[in-house]
Amino acid sequence: MKRILICPVCKSNEIELDVGGYTGKYYCKNCGYVGSFIIELSEGEYEELLKTGELEKYIEEKAKDVPKEEKKPEKYPYENP
Repeated sequence: MKRILICPVCKSNEIELDVGGYTGKYYCKNCGYVGSFIIELSEGEYEELLKTGELEKYIEEKAKDVPKEEKKPEKYPYENP
């Protein structure tokens, strides 16, 4: 079953591995978050939470575990100026 990755900061599912997975962190294309903490759901869990309207609440509850230094996305460090 497909896994859905969700950003704990902006709740986007536009997540990819940072530096090709070399660092063990993820990068959010939407807000620029870089960190190892993400929300991971199965496709079924994701659809069920969407259907019941509980997705936002679920993500906010899980996002409480994000270290404060990772919550504030900065400019993506690997982009050229």
